[in-house]
Amino acid sequence: MSSRNWNPQKAIFFVAKLRSRNNSRKQQKMLTNSQLSASRILFVDIARIYGVALVFYGHIIESYMKAGSPVAAVHYKFVYSFHMPLFFILSGYIAKEHLTNIEFSLYLKNKVASRLVPYLFLSILLIIPTFWTTDFTVGLELPTVEGYVKGIAVTVLAGFPYFNIPTWFLICLFVVEMMHYVTSKFLTSNSKIILIASGYYLIGSILAWNAGFLKPTNMLSQHGKIFPYFMILEAFTGYSLYLVGVYLHRNGFLAGKISVFKCFLGAVTCLLLVYFTYDLNKGMFTIPFYDAVILAGSSHGNPILFPLTAILGSVLIMMLAKLTTDSRVLLFLGGNTLVIFGLNGVFYHFINDRLAIWLLSQHSGNFLAILVSGALIACLSIALTVPFVLLFNQFIPQLIGKPKIDGPLIPKLVS
Repeated sequence: MSSRNWNPQKAIFFVAKLRSRNNSRKQQKMLTNSQLSASRILFVDIARIYGVALVFYGHIIESYMKAGSPVAAVHYKFVYSFHMPLFFILSGYIAKEHLTNIEFSLYLKNKVASRLVPYLFLSILLIIPTFWTTDFTVGLELPTVEGYVKGIAVTVLAGFPYFNIPTWFLICLFVVEMMHYVTSKFLTSNSKIILIASGYYLIGSILAWNAGFLKPTNMLSQHGKIFPYFMILEAFTGYSLYLVGVYLHRNGFLAGKISVFKCFLGAVTCLLLVYFTYDLNKGMFTIPFYDAVILAGSSHGNPILFPLTAILGSVLIMMLAKLTTDSRVLLFLGGNTLVIFGLNGVFYHFINDRLAIWLLSQHSGNFLAILVSGALIACLSIALTVPFVLLFNQFIPQLIGKPKIDGPLIPKLVS
């Protein structure tokens, strides 16, 4: 460029305009994030990360159990009695009670962006490591063309996340939220919420025992049928738990300030009640060799004891969360539970089983060894996801459940 064409004023104007545009984008992003933070219920975020920690713990304990530890089986049954019901109850707690003023197309678009997009992203992400594996999960031979065709077909067409099984919850929650859109107009009183929740629970219980063809476990065999399951079987039970959350929120449960003593006493009471009741749930599970609640397989056990421990355990976690809302670390993790939850699939599919076998050869496998090692592995695993949380939030927040954020690589998915 010659000196005759150089205009300092134009250059200064261009740089100022570019900075203004970047600052505007940053301010918009900060405003969007602050609006999201202001609308959040803090103890719910904390409860979510506690629930995610239980998921990480439950999955390493499951690997201990598969490696032959009877002690781990006890831990597994205790944790599984309430840790996944917790997420449905929390989702109901923060849900909009009435949706009649929202167009279904807008509601659907928002749920697709915040549930199905992360589901697909996290599934695709976990396909990558399978290129270097010779064993992956039951029913899939990887890396082979046939294995990928089946896995992708099941993930997309059947709605079961073969490459990242922990994310089944996102599919089930999506179906639950569709149920809520239809049902919300009838939730006009406490008695109606209880009645409708009971109705959905009854249907879910009957289907769990009699509609085996709808179970996603049908696809796990080598020649399993690919069918549009989309967790519809478990969604009825999931929505009944979701309505428990709606009921708790409507009645101001844990809203406002609560004395530390009352909250602590309530948490201890719930812990004791779960401890003395969870193992009474026996003999009615539908998944062989797993004497425990497994929502992904619609195996609940006793129809009375299951919701009892599920609700008590969830209330326990909610009360503990209420006691610890001052922790900035927990609030950060709680605000990013979707991606942390999804990245658990890395450990679930590729690490936990091998690690559990090695650890059992190193220690006695008694109660304390299982508890401490399981807790440490869960915490370390969550810590290892943090760099990815930061990376995804910086560049692709739209793919991890934050569709209203604009840029830097992808425009906002919903307004």
